[in-house]
Amino acid sequence: MANALEIIAHRGFSARAPENTVAAFELAWKSKADACELDVHLTADQQIAVIHDKDTERTTGTKLSISKSNWADLAGLDAGSWKDRAFTGEKIPTLKQALATLPKGNRRFFIEIKCGPEIVPVLQSELAGYEKKASQLAVISFNKEATAATKKAMPWLKVYQLSGAKNSKKQPVDLTALIAEARAAGLDGLDLGLDWPWTAEMVAQIRAAGLGVFAYTVNKPADVRKLASIGVDGITTDDPTMIRATLALQ
Repeated sequence: MANALEIIAHRGFSARAPENTVAAFELAWKSKADACELDVHLTADQQIAVIHDKDTERTTGTKLSISKSNWADLAGLDAGSWKDRAFTGEKIPTLKQALATLPKGNRRFFIEIKCGPEIVPVLQSELAGYEKKASQLAVISFNKEATAATKKAMPWLKVYQLSGAKNSKKQPVDLTALIAEARAAGLDGLDLGLDWPWTAEMVAQIRAAGLGVFAYTVNKPADVRKLASIGVDGITTDDPTMIRATLALQ
């Protein structure tokens, strides 16, 4: 990473290209993103599909459940034309196809588990050859069972806990408790939503626990400047060029 602040392209360069596609990842790398975030689900035949939603309707126009479909059912779908006709024919990639875009060097992928811990054994198998490239990979998830299982199965891998400021019952998440849970699971950091009451003290509290701290999904220059000023490790954004321009990075 060339900069103190890691710029993470959300689902690739999703402001300009269809999310979670090879085109979006390649555009992000060309645009000097330090990292790309992608989402993964497990198919019925134990393949890892790179897609955000539980089904394919929003990004392909054809509604198929990922967990109930075999990879062959998903592979031919058009996942690009919904964004722009220029991307017609862009496919849902497998995790292997997405990781194949990773440039040599110190850039990395953040793999977000969108299902549960059932994907971890398959993910472990897929990433078996990446131990020597450990610095180029991280796993993130809102699912605490998934993050804990990932860290236990692959201790060589960086694993970060995702969390919004409120839980599923719309109640505020207790940061102290979240930090304690992450430490107990041996995780490497927290990846927190923009909806949190971000302050320098909050970042310091997380750092004092020995954890990294990242923020998502940040698309306004004012928010970028604030988060950079209080010292977060990285920012996830739909538009990595906006962050570079905001921080006047070459």
